[in-house]
Amino acid sequence: MHYQPKQDLLNDRIILVTGASDGIGREAAMTYARYGATVILLGRNEEKLRQVASHINEETG
Repeated sequence: MHYQPKQDLLNDRIILVTGASDGIGREAAMTYARYGATVILLGRNEEKLRQVASHINEETG
């Protein structure tokens, strides 16, 4: 048996992710966005944060 959460699981949620420019924080932010959350990205490298935000927008619309 395999659990697959609904795509809109996090709709209407706002999630702040620290360390979102790289590594686990980046993947967490992307996963939250895939499940419908509005994601606020925080990190030390502004250019990397912009890249993550761009990737999220491309993937989720």
